[in-house]
Amino acid sequence: MGDVTLFVGPSAFGVPPQSLAAGDVRIKPPVRRGDVDRLVDVSAPGVVVVCDGVFQCEPAVSHAELCRALDAGWQVWGVSSIGAIRAFELRGEGMCGFGYVRSMFDRHPDFADDEMCLLHAPQSPWWPLSEALINLRYALERRKRALGIADASERRLLAALRELWFGDRTEPRIRALMAKAGVEPAAAQRLLDWLPTHRVKTLDLVRLMSLRPWASARRRES
Repeated sequence: MGDVTLFVGPSAFGVPPQSLAAGDVRIKPPVRRGDVDRLVDVSAPGVVVVCDGVFQCEPAVSHAELCRALDAGWQVWGVSSIGAIRAFELRGEGMCGFGYVRSMFDRHPDFADDEMCLLHAPQSPWWPLSEALINLRYALERRKRALGIADASERRLLAALRELWFGDRTEPRIRALMAKAGVEPAAAQRLLDWLPTHRVKTLDLVRLMSLRPWASARRRES
């Protein structure tokens, strides 16, 4: 099986590119509709890892083209963002999903796609201008007990953030909603300080690229 092609953008913010592009990995910008078809047309079957992709300014990567890649003998993996969404939607078609974000679709029937969305700079290094709600959900899950954040405050905060357009989920807005939900200022600050180095979309991506599970899948097939 051929090289690994990774479509990635803001989920890799803060990650040294060389740590993702090691060995046989080729890094491409966030996937657009037609990118996977073009890759399949010119390359021998390999591995496609879909992490980030466009979805408003241009058409998103389609289910059909990912299925065509699968039919052509490619391994197709999804992680972190639109990759996790497509992996859930195509779980019965052979697309593989990975990580905490992908697992949320199984854990919470009402889990919304927009929890992965954020505003970001239009080119590398894809500087984030808002925060993906899934990252904050993960931070609360991991840190609320240590910080003394009550379950009721967590529920109020998440409910308020889910009502916002994803581009409005900025740090000042999150901080204000934390106060309104009853989170003490010191606890809010500590959570917001912890968040940038523990964004779960990034953690999922780094872990996937480190574990390289497609290699063991290839061995099972041979």
